[in-house]
Amino acid sequence: MAKDTKTISVHPNNEVSAISFFQNFGWELFGNQEVKTSSSHLKESMWTGDIVQVTETSHYIKLTFQREKSMPNYSRLVQLENEYNLVTSPTKPTKPSLMMTIIMLVVGIPIMLMLENIAVLLILGFLLWLAIIPFYIWRRFPVYRKKLAEYESAEAIELEQKRKILSECQSLLS
Repeated sequence: MAKDTKTISVHPNNEVSAISFFQNFGWELFGNQEVKTSSSHLKESMWTGDIVQVTETSHYIKLTFQREKSMPNYSRLVQLENEYNLVTSPTKPTKPSLMMTIIMLVVGIPIMLMLENIAVLLILGFLLWLAIIPFYIWRRFPVYRKKLAEYESAEAIELEQKRKILSECQSLLS
């Protein structure tokens, strides 16, 4: 009998969930192997110029799965697995940065330091912040909230699509 074989590497903490996930698509665990590697080499330190020993390690679990091509609903399970893998995850928007504030500080502080009168310096600094911060909050945060709402909506759709696929797989396997 012909079989499909698939091998993946997972973090040791994800071994059980990975096995459970692939069983949803008719895969059976054929073998597992814990892999630990370590390699050392000498490297010159950026800061001191000293030669230091650097050790790099990796630790993962190698899982091998098999699936009978003659099993009932094989072609539909393969199709559902491919559909599941094609479901795209939305990209979470980044929070608004304070780049404008930083730019204003970088430009504003040297200008203010050129002024000799401390009172004028304080007044200009206060006016600068008074003008920039409300504009920044008014301009950036509503845009972020809108993008975040769109992301959450797209994420809910993605999770529902994946749930439906896994539900159909479970019904095919039982």
